[in-house]
Amino acid sequence: MSHKVLIIDDDAHLREGLAEVLDAEGFSCSEAANARAGIDLAKKHDPDVVIMDIQLPDFSGFQICQELRKHSRDFVLIMMTGRFLSAEEKTQGFELGADEYITKPFDIQELSIRIRQLLSRKGK
Repeated sequence: MSHKVLIIDDDAHLREGLAEVLDAEGFSCSEAANARAGIDLAKKHDPDVVIMDIQLPDFSGFQICQELRKHSRDFVLIMMTGRFLSAEEKTQGFELGADEYITKPFDIQELSIRIRQLLSRKGK
């Protein structure tokens, strides 16, 4: 059974590239270009993994994290950031339910391995 991955990022190039590689790795990907669409998709499709940008035009990643965790605590939540995060910001994210942070640019193979490790820890 392939794991469902939801990618929420306003950068279409990054989002589509990530989906393409993860699809090839055996994941089933859906994409959202903004927070609202991402939250709606997550509620409809119950993804196993959500990979999302912290800085989206309509909401901060922390707000999305909070909203998604109200709906479900079962999925793996990976936050992507293009900038250095302070210890306070990282702590806030973890307290709100993030499982992992990755900084752009990142190696997609490494991300794929991290996803599998996090899924196995959650027993999926």
